[in-house]
Amino acid sequence: MLEAIKRFYQERIQLNDHPENDPQHRLQLATAALLIEMAQEDNERHSMEFQAIHEGIREVFGLSDEDTTALIELADHEAHEATDHFEFTRLINENFDYERKCGVVELLWRVCLADEDMNRYEEQLVRKIAELLHVQHRDFIAAKIRVQQAYSTSYMNEYDHFE
Repeated sequence: MLEAIKRFYQERIQLNDHPENDPQHRLQLATAALLIEMAQEDNERHSMEFQAIHEGIREVFGLSDEDTTALIELADHEAHEATDHFEFTRLINENFDYERKCGVVELLWRVCLADEDMNRYEEQLVRKIAELLHVQHRDFIAAKIRVQQAYSTSYMNEYDHFE
């Protein structure tokens, strides 16, 4: 399995001989690692949360399903190795403009709310990462409301199919 991930990285993601010099890959990895941290904050691995991670990463970075899956596997490893969130947020702060940082916060909310059960630790983690990304409180709340409305609309559309 690890060999397959390494091979994928070398074939598709690595742009030069020094992968640490590829800022796009490092940003993708940092974003995915934060999302994985979010999914694991409640000490459970819900399939809906990982589906939200997969869809969010694919949409934001325009990756194929295969590339997204491989990136998430790499990020899962990175998240387990990380001692804190600072290394990921620092990289995002250095390379993303404010709008893209708000997009990361929205992705965090998507993962947090995907299983329809948000606990206080999950909300605290989104808040902590938003603060590390220097996202203003109003944008933090606006992202949460957008995601809640999207999930509410999605739920209502699913409910309509059963009538």
